[in-house]
Amino acid sequence: MAAQSLIETMKELLRFHEALLESAAEKAEAITQNDTQKLSHILREEQKQVTAIQVAEQRCQKITASLASKEATLSDVLSIIDEPERPQLLFLQKQLEQVIDELKNKNALNQQLLTYSLQFVHMNLDLLAPEPELPNYSKARNEASEQSRSFFDSKA
Repeated sequence: MAAQSLIETMKELLRFHEALLESAAEKAEAITQNDTQKLSHILREEQKQVTAIQVAEQRCQKITASLASKEATLSDVLSIIDEPERPQLLFLQKQLEQVIDELKNKNALNQQLLTYSLQFVHMNLDLLAPEPELPNYSKARNEASEQSRSFFDSKA
């Protein structure tokens, strides 16, 4: 009974992580298109998915604690569970690991895209409104004072 509820919880976790993977792809598209409204909407939906994942993970931890000990991992539980459920749990575990790895890669790509977008924005801002030079040490002032002098010093 507990093994079957663990399988159902793992399936739920897999569905939630796959949904996060889809939203990560949508985020990349929104970042490249510079669509901040779409990105904001995706982030709100993603936050709901993360909350659902946290709830499912807590449920999974409770089930594993009831099957084994308090700090049991899925690998520990797999050694305890009977044969009919073990292959299904192994399969779900591997699928979940693959989806999480893909999600990490997508998030790293999105982080790079955001960094490049911010660099582009800062570069454009610098081109539109350059920082004023310090008046005491500017090159223009020194050149102006040199131009006002004649080639020959008349006081000599």
